[in-house]
Amino acid sequence: MQSAAMRNKGGGIPARSRALFATVAACGLLSAGAALVAGLQVDGGALLALAAAGGLATAFLLVLIQRQHSSLRSLAETDALTGLVNHRSFHEILGELLAEAEEAEQPVAMIVLDLDNFKLVNDAHGHPYGDEVLRGVAAALRGAVRSGVDAVARTAGEEFALIVPGSSSEAALAVAERARAAVAKVPVRDFKLACSAGVAAYPTDAEDPPTLVQLAGSALYWAKRGGKDRTRKFDAEHAPATWGEHQRAEVESLLGLYRPIVPVFQPVVSLGTGRIVGYEALARFAGGSGRTPDVWFAQAHGCGLGDELEAIAIQAALEAPGRPLDVHLAINVSPSALASELVQDALRGNLHGIVVEITEHEFVPDDGSLANAVADLRARGARIAIDDAGAGHAGLKQLMRVRPDIVKLDRDLTHDIHRDAARMALVESFVRFARDVGATVCAEGIEGLDELVVLADLDVQWGQGWALARPAPPWTDVSPIAAETCRTALVDAFRSLPTEHHPIGSSDRRLVHVSARLAGARTARDLEGALALIAAELGSSKVCLSAFHAADQVIETLAENGDQTNRTIFPLADYPLTQVALRDQEAVQARVGDPDSPPSEVELLLELGERSVLIIPVISRGESVGIIKAFRSDERAWSRAEINRARVIANQFASVIATLSAEREQRRAAQRKREPAVGL
Repeated sequence: MQSAAMRNKGGGIPARSRALFATVAACGLLSAGAALVAGLQVDGGALLALAAAGGLATAFLLVLIQRQHSSLRSLAETDALTGLVNHRSFHEILGELLAEAEEAEQPVAMIVLDLDNFKLVNDAHGHPYGDEVLRGVAAALRGAVRSGVDAVARTAGEEFALIVPGSSSEAALAVAERARAAVAKVPVRDFKLACSAGVAAYPTDAEDPPTLVQLAGSALYWAKRGGKDRTRKFDAEHAPATWGEHQRAEVESLLGLYRPIVPVFQPVVSLGTGRIVGYEALARFAGGSGRTPDVWFAQAHGCGLGDELEAIAIQAALEAPGRPLDVHLAINVSPSALASELVQDALRGNLHGIVVEITEHEFVPDDGSLANAVADLRARGARIAIDDAGAGHAGLKQLMRVRPDIVKLDRDLTHDIHRDAARMALVESFVRFARDVGATVCAEGIEGLDELVVLADLDVQWGQGWALARPAPPWTDVSPIAAETCRTALVDAFRSLPTEHHPIGSSDRRLVHVSARLAGARTARDLEGALALIAAELGSSKVCLSAFHAADQVIETLAENGDQTNRTIFPLADYPLTQVALRDQEAVQARVGDPDSPPSEVELLLELGERSVLIIPVISRGESVGIIKAFRSDERAWSRAEINRARVIANQFASVIATLSAEREQRRAAQRKREPAVGL
């Protein structure tokens, strides 16, 4: 239903126009009246005709005046470039809609959108092309909202606003995401267009237009600082209500204290030895306001005082006396503050033994400023860490740009990792990346010993968290229990068979576990247990081990996981794909839906209730002695990584096949001795 505010926009005549309109109408009527009076006294025909013409002229003038003022009003209310509601009219509409909403006791949501990095488009293609893109954005936003109900405005160069009557902030989130998706579809030469959005609502967040605009803007600012290309709903903790004089005065008062920041230090521990390798400095604020450090820093940056507050935090950490020898000191710096003069001055001189942790939660334009600052720090001896890796704006992209010496995993990746295979896989990917670029991985937020053990199994070198030691005045020691757990985990790694109490998370450790099970296999049951581990490692439903008897050209099934194995012998000639694997000593696969798969292999798959099979040759001294078959219940193709792991595993089976084949020959020889001699 169209609101009164939206119906009235562009339809009425301003007060000055109405006055002029009335004046012209009165003059026209007076002229016509005078002519009529004169026509009664003189020759009436001509004068009556003149009077009629005057009336028509007056009516025509009135129409022209109304059209002119409608046009002028339209120009005054709309943005000349996009045709959207302009900044002034936007505020008028917002005020009227809030008044209507108050009377009807209905919510109103406001969405502020800003194009991300739009300056790059203008710089690359010129402002005329940029204007065409803005017109495309305007059309996209019109199509994303309710026509005649919601208002769409261009409020600044590349900033737009939506007013959504009858919507709460939760409902407006969906509208904002729909609008952002529409903007992302606007074609832009050489660029992918994206925008950030902030949402606030009446009456839950604000009760007057200026405050509502301010809160939506604060939410937009939060979205921008968090990495852009996202929507944020106003939250008092993350997006302060305003960065006004009061908030600035609070920060200035804090900065005026003798020691506004008293740092505490949390040990960074080697998960292999349990020894401390460094300390991270964490800010604690004087005054007892109850605000957390991240809220203080966000408020300071919002008021333009963030660089000064970060410099004070750095200086306080560096001044702490008595730091133990051969351990590093890690300090946190936001990317936006890293190149500032205040922070650079706090980090002056020799920085050997210092680790500069760059947070990942803040978007950093790829303009070279961060790279230059990092290069300068490294030249003076500092090491660089990416803090909260995996939680922030760009993940691996930021890692590639900074090339850190230390990768610090976000606590969301480490929490309950011993129960979560997905977290294990993510941590493994960071460990592999760090290994390839020569970096060290440090896990943050370790709160339990089970997490600690699994992280050590995943080759995470360092860790910190409450399970190891809590932040404290300088220089606290690591928990004895945690240190002993680290040392015990290292001892277990040297054992041929990992303990059952310590779950194996790393793929390398799992291969070690499989090899140990194979080496210790003495019975068919032992072998079937090893095959079950292999099935889990390859993501298959069943794994089968078979021996190849070259003299007889047959394949003999030796063991399968999950079933009691019946030693079955198959002629090799019946299975051409198996022939290829043995002859060429290459891995091959077959799938039910693959027209290139041999019919005999497909028929076997269907009989077994499977949909795909991977066949890996087992090779000993250059000869094919058997095969491993891994089955799946779906037709997903086997990846290179899975094939490579299967080949590594298959190489462990040569001795097993040799042993079982020897036993087979012994049984056959014994059976021949028992058979009566022919011809006697």
